[in-house]
Amino acid sequence: MPERNVLIISPHPDDMEIGMGGTASKLIDSGIDVVSLVVTDGRRSTSVYGLSEDEVARLRESEVREAVAILGVEYLILLGLGDVKSGENRNRFQAELIVALKRFKPEEIYMPHPEIDKHPTHRAVSSIALETIKGMPADELPVRPGIWCYEVWTPFPAYDRIEDISLQMHLKTAAIDAHKSQIDYKDYTGGITGLNRYRAVFDETAGITVMEYAEVFIGLGKAMGVGD
Repeated sequence: MPERNVLIISPHPDDMEIGMGGTASKLIDSGIDVVSLVVTDGRRSTSVYGLSEDEVARLRESEVREAVAILGVEYLILLGLGDVKSGENRNRFQAELIVALKRFKPEEIYMPHPEIDKHPTHRAVSSIALETIKGMPADELPVRPGIWCYEVWTPFPAYDRIEDISLQMHLKTAAIDAHKSQIDYKDYTGGITGLNRYRAVFDETAGITVMEYAEVFIGLGKAMGVGD
């Protein structure tokens, strides 16, 4: 059986866990290898500990390693960029993304939404990623992957796909809790648990609630001219 991979792009060390930790675990349970590519090192995140940016970056690396281990993610790529504002950092992100795409040949790629998400770094990372993927020649990326956006900072007004993560929710919350430096500042675990519960209860595709928790996604393959 051929290897099946998906690539999840996280602008910050905790975005994948918050936005789609349940689906990541679910994909792994189904036999798909998840590759987590974290773009920035999170050094500019708010810290309640009074740490320097370098100390925050080291702490966040430790936290993300613990988090992906909880979810069962086998491949973690940490680019360690301070931001994606400079041309140098944008170029490095694009180069490393191309390397990952050639190596893993993912059938799906996940990222925050490049327009809806209100966090500027999330939008910038996803826009750069889409530009990079669209610019790759067919001999380098012969099978165009499906592109899916997960919600982090901004709930989607509508969505194309819903995933029941009821069985994976305990792993998702544990993975988010691993980012202790961030949840000590803001209760991401409580906030996203409420959103995932809301998604399950108010699922637009069914009248009777059968899920406890769910994550939703917007597909960009056809809309953005990426993928097949």
